[in-house]
Amino acid sequence: MMKKGKFFLPLFLSVLLICGLVPLQSLAEDTGEEYVDDAYSEETEPETEHLAAYYDEIQSNNIPNWPQGDPVNAETAILMDADTGAILYAKSIEKQEYPASITKIMTTLIALEKGNLSDVVTFSENAVYSIEYGSSHLGLTAGEELTLEQCLYGIMLASANEISNAVAEHIGGDIETFVGMMNEKAQELGCTNTHFVNVHGLHDENHYVCAKDMALIMQAALKNEKFREIIGTVEYNFPETNLVDEVRYFINHHKMISEEGMLYDGCIGGKNGYTDEAWNTLVTAAERDGMTIISVVLRCPGQYVSYDDTKVLLDYGFANFHDAQIANTNSADIEITGIEDAAELEKIKQADFSAAPFEMAAETKVTLPAGVEASALKKTMDFGIRTLSYSYEGQILGSVPFTYTGEWETEAPTEVQTEAVTETEAAESSGGVGGAVSGILGTIAGGALMLYSGMDTFIEENTVIACIIGAVLLLIFVPLLLVSINRKRKYMKMMELREEELKLRRQLEEEIERKSAAQVEAELREAQLRQELEEEKEKRRRQEKELEELESISDFYLDEESDEEMSQKTSDDEEQETRQKASSGKDRSMRQNGTGQVPPETAGEQEPEDEYIEVPVEEDENPLD
Repeated sequence: MMKKGKFFLPLFLSVLLICGLVPLQSLAEDTGEEYVDDAYSEETEPETEHLAAYYDEIQSNNIPNWPQGDPVNAETAILMDADTGAILYAKSIEKQEYPASITKIMTTLIALEKGNLSDVVTFSENAVYSIEYGSSHLGLTAGEELTLEQCLYGIMLASANEISNAVAEHIGGDIETFVGMMNEKAQELGCTNTHFVNVHGLHDENHYVCAKDMALIMQAALKNEKFREIIGTVEYNFPETNLVDEVRYFINHHKMISEEGMLYDGCIGGKNGYTDEAWNTLVTAAERDGMTIISVVLRCPGQYVSYDDTKVLLDYGFANFHDAQIANTNSADIEITGIEDAAELEKIKQADFSAAPFEMAAETKVTLPAGVEASALKKTMDFGIRTLSYSYEGQILGSVPFTYTGEWETEAPTEVQTEAVTETEAAESSGGVGGAVSGILGTIAGGALMLYSGMDTFIEENTVIACIIGAVLLLIFVPLLLVSINRKRKYMKMMELREEELKLRRQLEEEIERKSAAQVEAELREAQLRQELEEEKEKRRRQEKELEELESISDFYLDEESDEEMSQKTSDDEEQETRQKASSGKDRSMRQNGTGQVPPETAGEQEPEDEYIEVPVEEDENPLD
């Protein structure tokens, strides 16, 4: 049975080749190579002309005075200048789509940045057997070894999924760590609608990109010369390995590089992809007349449709745009953002960008639409992101980064400053004290200027912290300022009094000078007499006050003595009256009995003893006697 199979296999392949149903590269099976290419699936994908996406809006056609681009069948498409970053054609460029195998552009970029091309990559069982059945691979086996350089050719030319896994494990330690590197790089490049979950692009709901992000990734990859070399290679082979004793050949899947009738003049290379969910995707770079442009088409309804769309975009770019160099010189019409200080802003407007405190390339490459001159571009200097950009109708056509220290001491001197420097140098050359003093003052001034520049830079870069420090210093210095103002007022008042005193003294001295000695002596005697009279009056006032105090004390004690005498007299009168009443009562009782004896009802009673009455003795308590 096996012999019959071997006999009929060449005949069967010949029939298929004659019928044109098998691509030429599939004949690699004759060498015993296990080869499955996603191109097979691509060719079976039905190509339907002018689906609904063909009529979708092309946003770049809405830009005033912008070259009008033709419609394409891809749901999203972009054309970008690789050198300037200018977006020349835009159709839903931020819409998320599944990338399929164009994911491998990022995989290869990370490998080139993180790995060593001479490293030996050993294929694990996970790398080889974890890929989907029927997906693109080159038949590597577990334990087989290739160099990293050979692996990258297999990834970009043959779209080998097992090689992508092996490279990720070699560089990242595991696939998940390597995928994390891919997402970090995407964020670094400014990708906002991209998320990777694998290294080969097989379908996953959370694995997506957008056309703009893929253009940014391709732009970064093209800066690597080895990447350009790989994607521009038409065919490649793996020599014998530690486990396989035959040479394996494969060609570049990008048809604008490898297939007759599809070749494109100036094509650098790129990457294609296909899954059932993503449809056909294609990234392409081409260069003509010094201008390199990148085309990205996503979700195309057919493999050849993706190439047709790409050709439309590339032709549009080369026909309607060209690159030009613009000198980065200052001008009155430049727009400056990110600077709030008016004085600093005025300095920047008059500054030379080729000298300190700036560091900037002398020229910037820009992409000019047909019929637009460089003088029509708007210049914007953004100190927030330290970028000088050139734009037309709101579209950035080129930009250049710059550095700014804020240290203006090295700026070109004005005429006044030149004269001052000349005078300072002359003074210093004299070797005298004046020259030394001028040198010291110049050093102090320079240090103060450096301190000011440093503080200005710190405030610009740490606005919040500077505000907090300013508020604290304000709370400290405001009370000190108020105290200082109050003290100054008191000092001024004291000085006014002193001035009045001095003025009066001068007047007296002048009067004394105008008078004779006899007049001065008479006035002095008169003044002395007045002073003696005043002292005598003051002495009498004190004596009178003392007498008044003594009289008030004497009156107080006399009033107390009178009150005591009156109280004693009242008590004696009351006692005498009581005795008289008792005596008169006894006499009346004796007269009523007629005998002068005690009445019968009281005869048996004992007469009470006389009651002892204590009579107070008057004492002389007058302290004045």
